[in-house]
Amino acid sequence: MKVKFVILVTLYLFALSCNRKTEIIELTSLSSYYNDGNTKVVYFVISNPPEKKDSLLSLVSKHFQSFAPNDTISKYYRYNHEYYKETRFTPRNYKEEWKGYFNHDYIDNHTKDLLIEIRIKPEYNRQTISFYKKGDIEEKIETKWKEEQ
Repeated sequence: MKVKFVILVTLYLFALSCNRKTEIIELTSLSSYYNDGNTKVVYFVISNPPEKKDSLLSLVSKHFQSFAPNDTISKYYRYNHEYYKETRFTPRNYKEEWKGYFNHDYIDNHTKDLLIEIRIKPEYNRQTISFYKKGDIEEKIETKWKEEQ
């Protein structure tokens, strides 16, 4: 009887996870500017992200193109988007907290949830896409940001 219950609960949870749609949510409280506004970093979480790199790259590329027009990117020395997996540590309403010197929570502390980063340097026409796995860079792709005209 106990085994049947465990199997049914497992199947139910699996079915729930399969039916969740993929969504990209901006962490609006975290957008950062560095170096007197020369660098902009925008943070996102992805609920139910695709497992395959190609699918993840396609999803993020479409989102990036709709979110950041080229004229906006051109204003910066460096323009970044960081995409994190939605977990209990990086939920869609994530906010950084400072509760004292040894008790703080910054997005940089959650690199194990980082999936992919897009970094553009418009001045050099360079785009770097980095895939992460458990906090480490798994693969890096460098290309031209836009084709020369």
